[in-house]
Amino acid sequence: MRKQVKIGLMMIAFLTVTQTTAVFADDADRYMLIPGGDAVGINIETEGLIVVDTYIVETDCGDFSPAKEAGIVRGDVITHINGEKIQDIEAYKEALIAREGLLVLTVVRGEETFEVVVTGCKNVDGEMTTGVYLRNKVAGIGTLTYVDPASNKYGALGHEIIDQDTTRIVDIRNGELIHSKITAVRKADANEPGEKIAEINFDKRHGTIEKNNAYGIYGTMETNQYQSKKMLPIAYRDEVQLGAATILTVIDGQTIEEFNIEIIEIDLQANQAIKGLKYIVTDSRLIETTGGIVQGMSGSPIVQQGKIIGAVTHVLVHDSTMGYGVFIEWMLTESEIAYKTKSSTQVFKPAV
Repeated sequence: MRKQVKIGLMMIAFLTVTQTTAVFADDADRYMLIPGGDAVGINIETEGLIVVDTYIVETDCGDFSPAKEAGIVRGDVITHINGEKIQDIEAYKEALIAREGLLVLTVVRGEETFEVVVTGCKNVDGEMTTGVYLRNKVAGIGTLTYVDPASNKYGALGHEIIDQDTTRIVDIRNGELIHSKITAVRKADANEPGEKIAEINFDKRHGTIEKNNAYGIYGTMETNQYQSKKMLPIAYRDEVQLGAATILTVIDGQTIEEFNIEIIEIDLQANQAIKGLKYIVTDSRLIETTGGIVQGMSGSPIVQQGKIIGAVTHVLVHDSTMGYGVFIEWMLTESEIAYKTKSSTQVFKPAV
């Protein structure tokens, strides 16, 4: 099953960062990664049912929305019906019929959890309904950052997936990385971010999605198709330099290309944080084709002097040629990858 998807997964933001310089260390202890740049499809089943909107039901007794009357609003997440966990929209419909329209819903709204009693009604076609649009899936596209050759763990996006209705980080029940092919790019314009448009094949699964947080999405690849790529060493954040670098990304089909950028500010970040790098796009062909950084490029690896230093994450609203990146170290902590040096075994592990 193929579907045209126009949902970009790039967060737009502003930030001022500091700058520093450093020199590269000896390469003897470098951990090697399979670089990404590949366009990937993202398919997530959420925890609970997300309220997209309410609507008016035509009944013999008048026109109204039972859900709206009960206080349900867009962005609410329904987690339980009469105390039983609910994950599937069909199960919601079945419960509605089985309980003759009377439902006690557990609802999450922001940081608050409460119960709401909703009394459904039959519409003019005789169907029981509560007048609410629900969904339990999120789909979109992004860019793969790396695959660990030893464990097949991967990192992508470099930032969280936010639900457009709840404005919260998407809680994953089941998630999968799937096949994607870029079919077009809508060029960025003044104060209007551009986007990659892709055809994604929901029947061609590449791997799991197990984690979604401020540093990206993470899981395990179930395909070996990335193992044939030439590996690149990582660079640590104190080795990143101001000046020339490149990003790896796809703007047509499935072909990964390298485009020039310039690192203009660096924040060393003693503790794990986002937006450690600020850069400008200097590649004339990328600017001509896309206008700079567009939605769907999130996760594109940033390479400097042959080493992976981070990933594209954010772009400025008013200037699509300028954006931010996260250090590769912070993404690797989320994969909890153990790596060996000549003298010890260490683990990239998130701080508690």
